[in-house]
Amino acid sequence: MADAIEPSQVTRGCRAIRTAWVRMRDGVRLATTVILPEGEGRYPVVLVRTSYRRLGHWDEGLAFAKAGYAFVVQDCRGRFDSDGEWYPFTAEAEDGHGTIEWIGRQPWCNGRVGMVGASYEAAVQFLAAPEGSRYLKSLIPMFMTGDPWRRAYYADGAFSLALNLIWLCFEVPAKTSDSSTMPTYDMARLFRKLPLLELDRASGYEEIPFWRDYVRHNTRDDYWKAISIREKYHAFTMPTLLIGGWYDYYPAETFRNWQGMVENAAPGEIARRHRVLMGPWGHGFAGQSFGELDFGEQSVVDGHRLFVEWFDGTLKVDMGAGESEAPIRIFVMGANEWRDEWEWPPARVQYVDYYLHSDGTAGSEGGRLTTEMPGDQPPDRYVYDPDDPVPTVGGNHSVGLFWEAAREVIRPGPFDQRQVEARKDVLVYTTEPLERDIEVTGPVVLKLHAASSAPDTDFTAKLTDVYPDGRSINITEGIVRARFREREWEHPKLLQPGAVYGYTLDLQVTSNVFRPSHRIRLDITSSSFPLWDRNPNTGHEPGLDAEVEKAQQTVYHDRERPSRLVLPVMT
Repeated sequence: MADAIEPSQVTRGCRAIRTAWVRMRDGVRLATTVILPEGEGRYPVVLVRTSYRRLGHWDEGLAFAKAGYAFVVQDCRGRFDSDGEWYPFTAEAEDGHGTIEWIGRQPWCNGRVGMVGASYEAAVQFLAAPEGSRYLKSLIPMFMTGDPWRRAYYADGAFSLALNLIWLCFEVPAKTSDSSTMPTYDMARLFRKLPLLELDRASGYEEIPFWRDYVRHNTRDDYWKAISIREKYHAFTMPTLLIGGWYDYYPAETFRNWQGMVENAAPGEIARRHRVLMGPWGHGFAGQSFGELDFGEQSVVDGHRLFVEWFDGTLKVDMGAGESEAPIRIFVMGANEWRDEWEWPPARVQYVDYYLHSDGTAGSEGGRLTTEMPGDQPPDRYVYDPDDPVPTVGGNHSVGLFWEAAREVIRPGPFDQRQVEARKDVLVYTTEPLERDIEVTGPVVLKLHAASSAPDTDFTAKLTDVYPDGRSINITEGIVRARFREREWEHPKLLQPGAVYGYTLDLQVTSNVFRPSHRIRLDITSSSFPLWDRNPNTGHEPGLDAEVEKAQQTVYHDRERPSRLVLPVMT
Protein backbone atom coordinates (compact mmCIF):
# COMPACT_ATOMS: atom_id res chain seq x y z
CA MET A 1 0.00 0.00 0.00
CA ALA A 2 1.38 3.41 -0.99
CA ASP A 3 1.97 6.19 1.50
CA ALA A 4 -1.11 8.40 1.95
CA ILE A 5 -0.32 12.02 1.13
CA GLU A 6 -2.83 14.87 1.11
CA PRO A 7 -2.74 17.53 -1.62
CA SER A 8 -0.76 20.55 -0.51
CA GLN A 9 -2.57 23.70 0.60
CA VAL A 10 -1.27 27.25 0.36
CA THR A 11 -0.93 28.84 3.80
CA ARG A 12 0.87 32.07 4.72
CA GLY A 13 2.93 32.05 1.55
CA CYS A 14 3.91 28.38 1.81
CA ARG A 15 2.49 25.06 0.64
CA ALA A 16 1.56 22.69 3.45
CA ILE A 17 0.78 18.99 3.52
CA ARG A 18 -0.76 18.73 6.97
CA THR A 19 -0.72 14.94 7.17
CA ALA A 20 1.32 12.50 5.14
CA TRP A 21 1.27 8.92 6.42
CA VAL A 22 4.79 7.54 6.05
CA ARG A 23 4.85 3.77 6.22
CA MET A 24 7.74 2.02 7.95
CA ARG A 25 9.17 -1.37 7.02
CA ASP A 26 6.93 -3.17 9.52
CA GLY A 27 3.80 -1.44 8.22
CA VAL A 28 3.45 1.14 11.02
CA ARG A 29 2.38 4.55 9.70
CA LEU A 30 3.95 7.71 11.09
CA ALA A 31 2.03 10.99 10.96
CA THR A 32 4.10 13.58 9.12
CA THR A 33 3.60 17.22 8.16
CA VAL A 34 5.39 18.81 5.20
CA ILE A 35 5.73 22.56 4.64
CA LEU A 36 7.19 23.67 1.30
CA PRO A 37 8.25 27.00 -0.18
CA GLU A 38 5.57 28.62 -2.31
CA GLY A 39 7.14 27.89 -5.69
CA GLU A 40 7.44 24.48 -7.34
CA GLY A 41 10.88 22.91 -7.29
CA ARG A 42 13.32 20.67 -5.45
CA TYR A 43 14.62 21.91 -2.14
CA PRO A 44 17.00 20.92 0.64
CA VAL A 45 14.98 19.46 3.50
CA VAL A 46 15.03 20.11 7.25
CA LEU A 47 13.62 17.20 9.28
CA VAL A 48 12.41 17.16 12.89
CA ARG A 49 11.29 13.89 14.45
CA THR A 50 9.59 14.50 17.77
CA SER A 51 7.94 12.80 20.72
CA TYR A 52 6.39 16.14 21.72
CA ARG A 53 3.71 16.69 19.04
CA ARG A 54 4.66 17.68 15.54
CA LEU A 55 2.02 20.44 15.24
CA GLY A 56 3.96 22.46 17.80
CA HIS A 57 6.58 23.03 15.08
CA TRP A 58 4.21 24.75 12.65
CA ASP A 59 5.67 28.27 12.91
CA GLU A 60 9.19 26.87 12.78
CA GLY A 61 8.31 25.06 9.57
CA LEU A 62 6.90 28.19 7.97
CA ALA A 63 10.09 30.08 8.82
CA PHE A 64 12.27 27.39 7.23
CA ALA A 65 10.09 27.31 4.12
CA LYS A 66 10.47 31.06 3.73
CA ALA A 67 14.25 30.56 3.97
CA GLY A 68 14.12 28.18 0.98
CA TYR A 69 13.83 24.80 2.72
CA ALA A 70 11.26 22.05 2.67
CA PHE A 71 10.38 21.33 6.29
CA VAL A 72 9.26 17.90 7.50
CA VAL A 73 8.13 17.16 11.04
CA GLN A 74 6.97 13.77 12.26
CA ASP A 75 5.40 12.30 15.39
CA CYS A 76 7.57 9.43 16.57
CA ARG A 77 6.13 5.93 16.68
CA GLY A 78 3.27 5.63 19.16
CA ARG A 79 3.18 9.36 19.88
CA PHE A 80 0.14 11.57 19.20
CA ASP A 81 -1.14 10.85 15.66
CA SER A 82 1.39 8.18 14.71
CA ASP A 83 0.55 4.49 14.80
CA GLY A 84 2.48 1.87 16.72
CA GLU A 85 3.60 1.35 20.29
CA TRP A 86 5.74 3.93 22.07
CA TYR A 87 8.89 2.82 23.85
CA PRO A 88 11.68 5.38 24.21
CA PHE A 89 14.53 5.13 21.71
CA THR A 90 14.09 1.53 20.54
CA ALA A 91 12.58 2.22 17.09
CA GLU A 92 14.25 5.55 16.34
CA ALA A 93 17.22 4.28 14.35
CA GLU A 94 15.12 2.32 11.86
CA ASP A 95 12.21 4.76 11.80
CA GLY A 96 14.55 7.70 11.32
CA HIS A 97 16.38 5.98 8.50
CA GLY A 98 13.10 4.97 6.83
CA THR A 99 11.78 8.51 7.04
CA ILE A 100 14.95 10.01 5.56
CA GLU A 101 14.82 7.52 2.70
CA TRP A 102 11.16 8.43 2.09
CA ILE A 103 12.02 12.14 1.99
CA GLY A 104 14.84 11.53 -0.47
CA ARG A 105 12.39 9.98 -2.95
CA GLN A 106 9.93 12.89 -2.91
CA PRO A 107 9.65 15.20 -5.94
CA TRP A 108 10.21 18.28 -3.76
CA CYS A 109 13.51 16.99 -2.28
CA ASN A 110 16.86 17.78 -3.92
CA GLY A 111 18.51 14.80 -2.22
CA ARG A 112 19.97 16.72 0.74
CA VAL A 113 18.42 16.31 4.20
CA GLY A 114 19.41 17.90 7.51
CA MET A 115 18.02 17.24 10.97
CA VAL A 116 17.57 19.60 13.90
CA GLY A 117 16.14 19.34 17.40
CA ALA A 118 16.81 19.34 21.13
CA SER A 119 16.62 16.65 23.80
CA TYR A 120 14.69 13.65 22.44
CA GLU A 121 14.67 15.38 19.03
CA ALA A 122 18.48 15.26 19.23
CA ALA A 123 18.54 11.62 20.34
CA VAL A 124 16.65 10.56 17.21
CA GLN A 125 19.41 12.22 15.16
CA PHE A 126 22.14 10.35 17.03
CA LEU A 127 20.35 7.07 16.46
CA ALA A 128 19.42 7.59 12.80
CA ALA A 129 22.74 8.96 11.52
CA PRO A 130 24.75 5.71 11.81
CA GLU A 131 22.15 3.91 9.66
CA GLY A 132 23.87 5.44 6.64
CA SER A 133 21.24 7.12 4.49
CA ARG A 134 22.90 8.75 1.49
CA TYR A 135 20.49 11.66 1.81
CA LEU A 136 21.45 12.72 5.33
CA LYS A 137 23.95 15.56 4.97
CA SER A 138 23.81 17.64 8.16
CA LEU A 139 22.83 17.51 11.85
CA ILE A 140 22.09 19.96 14.68
CA PRO A 141 21.62 17.83 17.83
CA MET A 142 21.10 20.06 20.87
CA PHE A 143 21.12 19.52 24.63
CA MET A 144 21.43 15.73 24.62
CA THR A 145 23.69 12.93 25.73
CA GLY A 146 25.44 10.33 23.61
CA ASP A 147 25.42 7.79 26.44
CA PRO A 148 22.13 7.81 28.38
CA TRP A 149 23.41 5.69 31.26
CA ARG A 150 26.62 7.61 31.97
CA ARG A 151 24.91 11.00 31.96
CA ALA A 152 21.16 11.26 31.57
CA TYR A 153 18.85 8.70 33.11
CA TYR A 154 21.72 7.69 35.36
CA ALA A 155 24.74 9.76 36.40
CA ASP A 156 27.79 7.63 37.21
CA GLY A 157 25.55 5.06 38.85
CA ALA A 158 23.00 7.32 40.57
CA PHE A 159 19.43 7.25 39.25
CA SER A 160 18.27 10.62 37.86
CA LEU A 161 15.07 10.56 39.86
CA ALA A 162 13.40 13.86 38.98
CA LEU A 163 14.12 13.58 35.26
CA ASN A 164 12.99 9.98 35.01
CA LEU A 165 9.84 10.39 37.09
CA ILE A 166 8.56 13.48 35.30
CA TRP A 167 9.41 12.25 31.82
CA LEU A 168 8.53 8.56 32.08
CA CYS A 169 5.59 8.74 34.49
CA PHE A 170 3.95 12.03 33.49
CA GLU A 171 4.95 13.53 30.15
CA VAL A 172 5.17 10.32 28.15
CA PRO A 173 2.08 8.44 29.42
CA ALA A 174 -0.01 11.62 29.16
CA LYS A 175 1.03 12.06 25.51
CA THR A 176 1.24 15.80 26.03
CA SER A 177 3.83 18.54 25.99
CA ASP A 178 1.39 21.01 27.54
CA SER A 179 2.23 21.25 31.24
CA SER A 180 -1.14 22.91 31.97
CA THR A 181 -2.94 19.65 31.20
CA MET A 182 -0.80 17.48 33.48
CA PRO A 183 -2.25 16.28 36.77
CA THR A 184 -1.51 18.16 39.96
CA TYR A 185 0.59 16.26 42.49
CA ASP A 186 2.44 17.04 45.67
CA MET A 187 5.77 16.45 43.96
CA ALA A 188 7.85 16.87 47.10
CA ARG A 189 5.91 14.01 48.69
CA LEU A 190 5.86 11.88 45.55
CA PHE A 191 9.63 12.10 45.06
CA ARG A 192 10.14 10.62 48.54
CA LYS A 193 8.01 7.51 48.03
CA LEU A 194 9.75 4.14 48.12
CA PRO A 195 10.52 1.75 46.61
CA LEU A 196 11.51 3.49 43.40
CA LEU A 197 10.31 0.59 41.29
CA GLU A 198 6.69 1.31 42.24
CA LEU A 199 6.66 5.06 41.63
CA ASP A 200 4.75 4.50 38.41
CA ARG A 201 1.74 3.31 40.44
CA ALA A 202 2.24 6.10 42.97
CA SER A 203 1.94 8.50 40.03
CA GLY A 204 -1.54 7.20 39.24
CA TYR A 205 -0.81 4.63 36.53
CA GLU A 206 -0.55 0.91 36.27
CA GLU A 207 2.91 -0.49 35.71
CA ILE A 208 4.84 1.52 33.11
CA PRO A 209 7.21 -0.89 31.37
CA PHE A 210 9.94 1.57 30.48
CA TRP A 211 9.95 3.10 33.99
CA ARG A 212 10.50 -0.33 35.51
CA ASP A 213 13.10 -1.21 32.90
CA TYR A 214 15.03 1.98 33.64
CA VAL A 215 15.04 1.23 37.36
CA ARG A 216 16.00 -2.42 36.93
CA HIS A 217 18.80 -1.79 34.43
CA ASN A 218 20.99 -0.03 36.97
CA THR A 219 24.34 -0.88 35.37
CA ARG A 220 25.63 0.07 31.93
CA ASP A 221 24.47 -3.20 30.37
CA ASP A 222 23.40 -4.10 26.84
CA TYR A 223 20.06 -2.34 27.40
CA TRP A 224 21.87 1.02 27.58
CA LYS A 225 24.67 0.22 25.15
CA ALA A 226 22.08 -0.28 22.42
CA ILE A 227 21.16 3.42 22.52
CA SER A 228 24.67 4.80 23.06
CA ILE A 229 26.69 6.28 20.19
CA ARG A 230 30.06 5.74 21.90
CA GLU A 231 31.05 3.01 19.45
CA LYS A 232 29.45 4.71 16.41
CA TYR A 233 31.29 8.01 16.13
CA HIS A 234 32.96 6.90 12.90
CA ALA A 235 29.54 6.91 11.22
CA PHE A 236 29.03 10.66 11.73
CA THR A 237 30.48 11.67 8.39
CA MET A 238 28.03 14.54 7.93
CA PRO A 239 28.78 18.02 9.38
CA THR A 240 27.37 18.13 12.91
CA LEU A 241 26.72 21.23 15.02
CA LEU A 242 26.50 20.17 18.67
CA ILE A 243 24.81 22.70 20.96
CA GLY A 244 24.75 22.59 24.75
CA GLY A 245 24.38 24.61 27.93
CA TRP A 246 26.74 24.82 30.91
CA TYR A 247 23.77 24.34 33.25
CA ASP A 248 22.24 21.36 31.45
CA TYR A 249 22.83 17.68 32.23
CA TYR A 250 25.00 17.30 29.16
CA PRO A 251 27.82 19.83 28.62
CA ALA A 252 30.50 17.17 29.20
CA GLU A 253 28.61 14.80 26.92
CA THR A 254 28.49 17.45 24.19
CA PHE A 255 32.27 17.73 24.19
CA ARG A 256 32.73 13.96 24.44
CA ASN A 257 30.56 13.55 21.37
CA TRP A 258 32.50 16.22 19.48
CA GLN A 259 35.84 14.67 20.41
CA GLY A 260 34.60 11.22 19.41
CA MET A 261 33.39 12.42 16.03
CA VAL A 262 36.62 14.32 15.31
CA GLU A 263 38.96 11.55 16.47
CA ASN A 264 37.07 8.92 14.47
CA ALA A 265 36.76 10.93 11.27
CA ALA A 266 37.90 8.92 8.25
CA PRO A 267 41.18 9.92 6.54
CA GLY A 268 40.60 12.83 4.19
CA GLU A 269 37.49 14.08 5.93
CA ILE A 270 37.44 17.63 7.24
CA ALA A 271 37.19 16.95 10.95
CA ARG A 272 36.42 20.60 11.67
CA ARG A 273 33.09 20.22 9.93
CA HIS A 274 31.97 19.15 13.40
CA ARG A 275 31.33 22.17 15.63
CA VAL A 276 30.32 22.95 19.22
CA LEU A 277 28.37 25.90 20.60
CA MET A 278 28.17 26.04 24.42
CA GLY A 279 26.26 28.82 26.16
CA PRO A 280 25.16 29.87 29.68
CA TRP A 281 21.91 27.99 29.38
CA GLY A 282 20.14 24.96 30.77
CA HIS A 283 18.19 22.53 28.60
CA GLY A 284 17.59 25.01 25.78
CA PHE A 285 18.39 28.55 24.71
CA ALA A 286 17.68 31.10 27.44
CA GLY A 287 17.32 34.84 27.75
CA GLN A 288 20.10 36.91 29.23
CA SER A 289 18.96 36.03 32.77
CA PHE A 290 19.01 32.46 33.98
CA GLY A 291 18.55 31.39 37.57
CA GLU A 292 19.88 34.22 39.72
CA LEU A 293 22.46 35.54 37.25
CA ASP A 294 22.31 37.99 34.35
CA PHE A 295 24.76 37.02 31.61
CA GLY A 296 24.13 40.11 29.50
CA GLU A 297 22.31 40.60 26.22
CA GLN A 298 25.36 39.24 24.37
CA SER A 299 24.52 35.78 25.74
CA VAL A 300 21.24 35.62 23.80
CA VAL A 301 21.35 33.60 20.57
CA ASP A 302 18.83 33.73 17.71
CA GLY A 303 18.34 29.99 17.29
CA HIS A 304 16.50 30.06 13.98
CA ARG A 305 19.07 32.34 12.39
CA LEU A 306 21.82 30.05 13.63
CA PHE A 307 20.09 26.98 12.15
CA VAL A 308 19.55 28.61 8.76
CA GLU A 309 23.16 29.75 8.58
CA TRP A 310 24.35 26.24 9.39
CA PHE A 311 22.08 24.57 6.87
CA ASP A 312 22.92 27.19 4.22
CA GLY A 313 26.53 26.07 4.59
CA THR A 314 25.89 22.33 4.70
CA LEU A 315 22.76 21.70 2.61
CA LYS A 316 22.75 24.46 0.00
CA VAL A 317 26.51 24.16 -0.53
CA ASP A 318 29.12 21.63 0.56
CA MET A 319 30.82 22.83 3.72
CA GLY A 320 34.55 23.10 3.24
CA ALA A 321 35.69 26.68 3.48
CA GLY A 322 34.98 26.61 7.20
CA GLU A 323 38.12 24.59 7.99
CA SER A 324 39.92 27.87 8.71
CA GLU A 325 37.41 28.72 11.45
CA ALA A 326 37.72 27.53 15.04
CA PRO A 327 35.33 24.61 15.59
CA ILE A 328 34.36 25.52 19.17
CA ARG A 329 32.56 28.59 20.48
CA ILE A 330 32.06 28.86 24.24
CA PHE A 331 30.51 31.47 26.50
CA VAL A 332 32.93 32.33 29.30
CA MET A 333 30.80 33.02 32.37
CA GLY A 334 32.04 35.64 34.79
CA ALA A 335 33.65 37.52 31.91
CA ASN A 336 30.31 37.08 30.09
CA GLU A 337 31.79 36.93 26.61
CA TRP A 338 31.98 34.50 23.71
CA ARG A 339 35.31 33.00 22.68
CA ASP A 340 36.44 30.63 19.95
CA GLU A 341 38.70 27.65 20.66
CA TRP A 342 40.48 25.16 18.41
CA GLU A 343 40.48 22.16 20.74
CA TRP A 344 38.88 20.84 23.92
CA PRO A 345 40.04 21.28 26.54
CA PRO A 346 41.94 24.37 25.35
CA ALA A 347 45.68 23.82 24.95
CA ARG A 348 46.36 26.74 27.31
CA VAL A 349 44.83 24.87 30.27
CA GLN A 350 47.02 23.93 33.21
CA TYR A 351 45.52 21.48 35.71
CA VAL A 352 45.91 22.85 39.21
CA ASP A 353 45.33 20.81 42.39
CA TYR A 354 43.41 22.58 45.12
CA TYR A 355 43.84 20.47 48.25
CA LEU A 356 41.25 20.12 51.00
CA HIS A 357 42.33 21.35 54.43
CA SER A 358 40.56 21.60 57.77
CA ASP A 359 40.92 20.86 61.45
CA GLY A 360 37.87 18.63 61.26
CA THR A 361 35.36 21.51 61.11
CA ALA A 362 34.56 21.73 57.38
CA GLY A 363 30.93 21.04 58.24
CA SER A 364 30.68 24.58 59.62
CA GLU A 365 32.37 26.22 56.61
CA GLY A 366 35.75 25.80 58.30
CA GLY A 367 37.37 23.99 55.40
CA ARG A 368 40.00 25.57 53.19
CA LEU A 369 41.14 25.05 49.58
CA THR A 370 44.79 25.79 48.83
CA THR A 371 47.41 24.66 46.36
CA GLU A 372 49.60 23.43 49.23
CA MET A 373 49.80 19.74 50.04
CA PRO A 374 48.16 18.85 53.37
CA GLY A 375 50.12 17.60 56.34
CA ASP A 376 48.73 15.64 59.26
CA GLN A 377 45.12 16.77 59.59
CA PRO A 378 42.06 15.19 61.19
CA PRO A 379 39.36 14.04 58.75
CA ASP A 380 35.96 15.65 58.40
CA ARG A 381 32.86 13.67 59.31
CA TYR A 382 29.15 13.94 58.75
CA VAL A 383 26.07 11.74 58.89
CA TYR A 384 24.16 11.11 55.70
CA ASP A 385 20.51 10.43 56.51
CA PRO A 386 18.41 9.46 53.47
CA ASP A 387 15.31 10.54 55.42
CA ASP A 388 16.72 14.07 55.51
CA PRO A 389 18.53 14.47 52.18
CA VAL A 390 20.29 17.63 51.04
CA PRO A 391 17.86 19.44 48.73
CA THR A 392 18.66 20.28 45.12
CA VAL A 393 18.97 24.06 44.75
CA GLY A 394 19.50 25.01 41.12
CA GLY A 395 22.08 22.92 39.34
CA ASN A 396 23.01 21.36 36.04
CA HIS A 397 19.83 19.74 34.78
CA SER A 398 16.51 20.43 33.03
CA VAL A 399 13.95 19.55 35.69
CA GLY A 400 11.45 22.27 36.52
CA LEU A 401 11.84 24.16 33.25
CA PHE A 402 8.56 23.02 31.80
CA TRP A 403 6.26 21.85 34.57
CA GLU A 404 5.07 24.17 37.31
CA ALA A 405 4.41 21.40 39.85
CA ALA A 406 8.04 20.30 39.68
CA ARG A 407 9.35 23.87 39.63
CA GLU A 408 8.22 24.31 43.22
CA VAL A 409 10.62 21.54 44.22
CA ILE A 410 13.50 21.67 41.74
CA ARG A 411 14.66 23.99 38.98
CA PRO A 412 17.96 24.36 37.11
CA GLY A 413 20.53 27.09 36.86
CA PRO A 414 22.75 29.25 39.08
CA PHE A 415 21.39 29.91 42.59
CA ASP A 416 22.81 30.93 45.95
CA GLN A 417 23.85 27.77 47.85
CA ARG A 418 24.20 29.24 51.35
CA GLN A 419 21.06 27.52 52.65
CA VAL A 420 22.55 24.18 51.60
CA GLU A 421 26.02 24.97 52.93
CA ALA A 422 24.61 25.78 56.38
CA ARG A 423 23.60 22.14 56.90
CA LYS A 424 25.63 19.91 59.22
CA ASP A 425 25.85 17.19 56.55
CA VAL A 426 27.58 19.44 53.99
CA LEU A 427 31.36 19.95 54.03
CA VAL A 428 32.55 23.31 52.72
CA TYR A 429 36.08 24.16 51.54
CA THR A 430 36.92 27.67 50.33
CA THR A 431 39.96 29.57 49.02
CA GLU A 432 41.08 32.92 50.33
CA PRO A 433 39.73 35.92 48.36
CA LEU A 434 41.40 35.94 44.96
CA GLU A 435 43.89 38.65 44.06
CA ARG A 436 43.47 38.22 40.30
CA ASP A 437 41.17 36.67 37.73
CA ILE A 438 41.28 32.87 37.62
CA GLU A 439 39.58 31.35 34.60
CA VAL A 440 38.48 27.74 34.91
CA THR A 441 37.71 26.25 31.49
CA GLY A 442 37.52 22.51 30.89
CA PRO A 443 36.75 19.33 32.86
CA VAL A 444 36.47 19.63 36.65
CA VAL A 445 37.34 16.59 38.78
CA LEU A 446 37.37 15.81 42.49
CA LYS A 447 39.85 13.18 43.73
CA LEU A 448 38.33 12.13 47.04
CA HIS A 449 39.57 9.82 49.81
CA ALA A 450 36.66 8.74 51.96
CA ALA A 451 35.15 6.00 54.08
CA SER A 452 31.58 5.06 54.92
CA SER A 453 29.93 2.93 57.55
CA ALA A 454 27.60 1.63 54.82
CA PRO A 455 28.16 -1.07 52.17
CA ASP A 456 27.03 1.40 49.51
CA THR A 457 26.50 5.16 49.57
CA ASP A 458 26.89 8.27 47.42
CA PHE A 459 29.30 11.18 47.37
CA THR A 460 28.36 14.42 45.62
CA ALA A 461 30.40 17.55 44.99
CA LYS A 462 29.68 21.05 43.76
CA LEU A 463 31.94 23.87 42.55
CA THR A 464 30.69 27.35 43.47
CA ASP A 465 31.76 30.96 42.93
CA VAL A 466 31.60 32.94 46.20
CA TYR A 467 30.88 36.62 45.61
CA PRO A 468 32.18 39.42 47.86
CA ASP A 469 28.65 39.84 49.27
CA GLY A 470 28.65 36.19 50.41
CA ARG A 471 26.54 34.61 47.69
CA SER A 472 27.76 31.14 46.77
CA ILE A 473 26.64 30.52 43.18
CA ASN A 474 26.82 26.97 41.87
CA ILE A 475 28.89 26.41 38.72
CA THR A 476 28.97 22.66 38.13
CA GLU A 477 28.47 19.42 40.04
CA GLY A 478 28.76 15.65 40.02
CA ILE A 479 28.04 12.42 41.88
CA VAL A 480 29.41 8.91 42.20
CA ARG A 481 27.60 5.88 43.56
CA ALA A 482 30.18 4.15 45.72
CA ARG A 483 29.62 0.70 44.22
CA PHE A 484 30.86 2.18 40.90
CA ARG A 485 33.98 3.77 42.41
CA GLU A 486 36.27 1.69 40.16
CA ARG A 487 34.39 3.00 37.11
CA GLU A 488 33.57 -0.55 36.05
CA TRP A 489 30.08 0.40 34.98
CA GLU A 490 28.90 -3.17 34.36
CA HIS A 491 30.44 -4.68 37.48
CA PRO A 492 29.68 -2.71 40.65
CA LYS A 493 31.40 -3.67 43.91
CA LEU A 494 30.08 -2.99 47.38
CA LEU A 495 32.20 -1.29 50.04
CA GLN A 496 33.80 -2.81 53.07
CA PRO A 497 32.27 -0.58 55.75
CA GLY A 498 34.91 1.60 57.38
CA ALA A 499 37.53 1.06 54.68
CA VAL A 500 39.06 4.08 52.93
CA TYR A 501 38.66 4.22 49.16
CA GLY A 502 39.68 6.62 46.45
CA TYR A 503 36.85 8.14 44.43
CA THR A 504 36.89 10.15 41.22
CA LEU A 505 33.93 12.50 40.92
CA ASP A 506 33.29 13.86 37.42
CA LEU A 507 32.00 17.40 37.94
CA GLN A 508 31.41 17.78 34.20
CA VAL A 509 32.85 20.84 32.42
CA THR A 510 32.53 24.58 32.64
CA SER A 511 34.01 27.93 31.68
CA ASN A 512 33.94 30.56 34.42
CA VAL A 513 36.13 33.47 35.45
CA PHE A 514 36.45 33.83 39.21
CA ARG A 515 36.97 37.56 39.70
CA PRO A 516 39.28 39.32 42.19
CA SER A 517 37.81 39.31 45.73
CA HIS A 518 35.71 36.24 44.79
CA ARG A 519 36.51 32.86 46.30
CA ILE A 520 36.47 29.33 44.86
CA ARG A 521 34.44 26.88 46.91
CA LEU A 522 33.85 23.13 46.99
CA ASP A 523 30.83 21.56 48.68
CA ILE A 524 30.87 17.83 49.51
CA THR A 525 27.94 15.76 50.78
CA SER A 526 26.05 12.58 49.91
CA SER A 527 22.80 13.67 48.27
CA SER A 528 21.18 16.23 46.00
CA PHE A 529 17.52 15.38 46.13
CA PRO A 530 15.42 14.96 44.02
CA LEU A 531 17.93 15.52 41.22
CA TRP A 532 19.31 12.09 42.05
CA ASP A 533 17.66 9.33 44.04
CA ARG A 534 18.61 8.82 47.67
CA ASN A 535 21.05 6.02 48.20
CA PRO A 536 19.43 4.01 51.02
CA ASN A 537 22.90 2.91 52.25
CA THR A 538 21.81 -0.74 52.48
CA GLY A 539 23.82 -2.18 49.60
CA HIS A 540 20.72 -3.99 48.31
CA GLU A 541 19.62 -4.15 44.69
CA PRO A 542 18.92 -0.53 43.65
CA GLY A 543 15.31 0.57 43.36
CA LEU A 544 13.81 -2.12 45.59
CA ASP A 545 14.42 -0.75 49.10
CA ALA A 546 11.51 0.64 51.07
CA GLU A 547 13.68 1.29 54.12
CA VAL A 548 16.77 3.43 54.51
CA GLU A 549 19.72 3.56 56.93
CA LYS A 550 21.99 6.36 58.10
CA ALA A 551 25.66 6.34 57.13
CA GLN A 552 28.65 7.86 58.90
CA GLN A 553 30.84 9.47 56.23
CA THR A 554 34.50 10.36 56.70
CA VAL A 555 36.49 12.53 54.28
CA TYR A 556 40.28 12.39 54.54
CA HIS A 557 42.73 15.11 53.52
CA ASP A 558 46.14 14.35 54.92
CA ARG A 559 49.62 13.62 53.58
CA GLU A 560 48.78 9.99 52.76
CA ARG A 561 45.27 10.69 51.48
CA PRO A 562 45.36 14.15 49.86
CA SER A 563 41.81 14.77 48.65
CA ARG A 564 41.89 17.49 46.02
CA LEU A 565 39.84 19.45 43.51
CA VAL A 566 41.50 19.47 40.09
CA LEU A 567 40.70 22.66 38.17
CA PRO A 568 41.55 23.41 34.52
CA VAL A 569 43.05 26.89 34.88
CA MET A 570 43.65 28.96 31.76
CA THR A 571 47.18 30.34 31.51
